[in-house]
Amino acid sequence: MVGQESMPAPVPNPKDTKVKYTAEDDALLVELKKTKNFTWKQISNLFSGRSSGTLQVRYCTKLKAKTMAWTDDMVSEDAVPSKDSAQLWTNLKPTVGV
Repeated sequence: MVGQESMPAPVPNPKDTKVKYTAEDDALLVELKKTKNFTWKQISNLFSGRSSGTLQVRYCTKLKAKTMAWTDDMVSEDAVPSKDSAQLWTNLKPTVGV
């Protein structure tokens, strides 16, 4: 998979465990996950020295929210939590697929 024409070149291995992500790293990570739907294992093969877990945390905590736009459908009265936990669970069931 790595090295094929359609695949990006692997990112160089960080020499230090505290190497910061570059803007290019972030852009590649978002493209691979959101646009190309790669698995975390596939993505980690392209980021030498970074585990699938650290890449997933980076994406979910720093990048995913920036790339996701809220729509009017996401904001509704049903999205406001009720003080009654039973009612809250009733509201959440369709969202979580239960």
